[in-house]
Amino acid sequence: FQHYYITNNLRMPPKKKEEDSKKKEEEPKLSEVNFKSKDPQTLYHLLFSKEENILWRSCDALYNYSLVGEQNKTELLGMGTVKAAIPHLSSTDAATRRSSIMLVNSLAQIEESRVEIREQEVVAALINLLKPEEGVMTHEHATKCILTIADQYTTKSLILENGGIELLVQLITDPDPLVQQNTLETIELLSADCQCRISLNEANVVTSLLEALSCEYPAIQQLALKVMYSVCQEECVRTSVKEVNGLEALLKMLTDEELSDLHEGIVQVVGVCMLDTDQLDAMKDSGCLLTLANYVTTTEPQGQLNALRAISTCSGKPENCQILHDHEIETTIMTVLGGENPKVLAQACLTVSTMASNPLVKETFTKIGVIQALMKLIGHEDQSVQEMSALSLANLSLNSKVVCLDIIQDEHMTQLVEVLEDSSSPRILSYLATVIFNIVKFEALREQLVYLNVIQSLSACLTNPDTDVCIAACKALAALVADSSAREELMKTNALGSLVSILKESSNKEVLRKAAWTIGICVANEDMAKELNKNGALRVLMDMCTNDIQGVSNLAVVALEKLLHYDLAAKYWHMGALSQTDVVKDGFYDTGAHKPGDDFKPIKFLLDRKVDNKRAVLYVSSLGTDPEPADMKSEAVLPGPLPMLRRAGELLKVKNRTKPKKRKKKSRNQNHQNYRKIPENPVWTLHSENT
Repeated sequence: FQHYYITNNLRMPPKKKEEDSKKKEEEPKLSEVNFKSKDPQTLYHLLFSKEENILWRSCDALYNYSLVGEQNKTELLGMGTVKAAIPHLSSTDAATRRSSIMLVNSLAQIEESRVEIREQEVVAALINLLKPEEGVMTHEHATKCILTIADQYTTKSLILENGGIELLVQLITDPDPLVQQNTLETIELLSADCQCRISLNEANVVTSLLEALSCEYPAIQQLALKVMYSVCQEECVRTSVKEVNGLEALLKMLTDEELSDLHEGIVQVVGVCMLDTDQLDAMKDSGCLLTLANYVTTTEPQGQLNALRAISTCSGKPENCQILHDHEIETTIMTVLGGENPKVLAQACLTVSTMASNPLVKETFTKIGVIQALMKLIGHEDQSVQEMSALSLANLSLNSKVVCLDIIQDEHMTQLVEVLEDSSSPRILSYLATVIFNIVKFEALREQLVYLNVIQSLSACLTNPDTDVCIAACKALAALVADSSAREELMKTNALGSLVSILKESSNKEVLRKAAWTIGICVANEDMAKELNKNGALRVLMDMCTNDIQGVSNLAVVALEKLLHYDLAAKYWHMGALSQTDVVKDGFYDTGAHKPGDDFKPIKFLLDRKVDNKRAVLYVSSLGTDPEPADMKSEAVLPGPLPMLRRAGELLKVKNRTKPKKRKKKSRNQNHQNYRKIPENPVWTLHSENT
């Protein structure tokens, strides 16, 4: 009955009519019964039969039923077909093992079924199906099923523990292309784990992959290159590649135009292998490096891009960079910089930036005209080219007076300043500001930048919300204002106000440090100190000193001391006294001791203030002039001496006419209450020959 049901009534291909009447007579009488039921539930129960002939036929029938559509797979999964079929994976009958793995693999395409398949016993059974004695069909479905569940770390560990790596490596060279494809895709997933890469190397995966590259199927070759690129991330695998002369074989394929579709993958593998200095040195001796350099200048843009990436990756090590320099790779890069493809140009600039750490390479780049080519690319229409060229100039100009001189004397220097002022890319702005900073560190070149309107461009960068741009602009301004001519130009901009705004609004510690450091350097004379105080720098620096921000407070203290040194009125307001070395000159004034939360008021603000009954403001003028120019003259300024003088170096004060009674000495704030109120004269001017 079971045999008849399976072979005749479950959507199986129609059986050919037999012409031999004798065979018809030999058919069992049970065949005369016609079953109309095609419910897979019956087949599910047959999976528990003890007869191997029934088992494999049941699995075959259920497998064919599952191929009809996802709905059938979901139906079989709901009946528990996976759990019933799993024990047959370890059957002693080859046909049963083949049919059961076909059924399990078909149902494994549904996510819900993979939980049961990922069990340790099931993974071990699947790996046993990879042995050479199994048939091609078994290998195909077993590798496909393992590929389906190999995306999780726990499954990778089970495959590693049960010896699956060695069996998979053997199947890389299997004659069946589907088995090869499933195997390579599985190994690619496993190679993401470090321990799996080591085990793959021990299983001699490099030799198998090189053999797979001679396959006639391009898809298999592409997969083999992907796997090799992945496993070569491990140093021991790269050593194995060197031992079997793998790079020579790969670069030989690179010169074959018929294999142009493989060139991208080959260059990626070569680039990873070039990370090892010994490997790169061997490539130089064998001529492989020359082959790669020729490939850069003769291939299409995509090939150039991949080759430049390989060179850029390996040049990160100083030893590798020196080997590339000995091979004169700079000339090859210079040739590429004259191209038109934006992606290739950007990658070439990045390669220059990576190799710029070597002084000999930097000198060679300067001699062959790379600086001029990069300056020209600053104005390129593609933003990525602008970014990478600016990065290259920033790295090349670091601690190199020759490069800085070439940059500032280039005809495109004006264009660089314009990009610095107009660009909206934070990377371009930060890189170009770094270039300016590298140039101004050399005193002989500093003055030339002042006439190029660089200060105006850097001042605009201070308002950029990007932290890297602000930091680079602060560093460049701090180095630039060392010259008096630069300070004069700085006063014409709003740079000082922008620096104070950064201290008020920014929360980034590094930005605050650079802004406080820049303010401390900018305070070089009385005019700059007063301009900073006008923008509220005094109050901000006082708050920063009291907040005790790590790495910021010390710089704020230095900036505050310099600010008070050049503005004695602010110093007296803040400290309540002057030192013996302070010389009171015209323009000094006293508004009284400050209170917590009060800001220091400039004289212009005090002149514009309405008349009130508060204490008079004392202003020092030895020439009998007003505190401000004639256009700001105020009737509140009264010429003439004050009634009483304190000893030299101290402030003049006005007291009440009535002599107060003797009492204990009060603080300065309390004595202010006894001053005579002069509501009509808020500002007094002292005229004296010796102030």
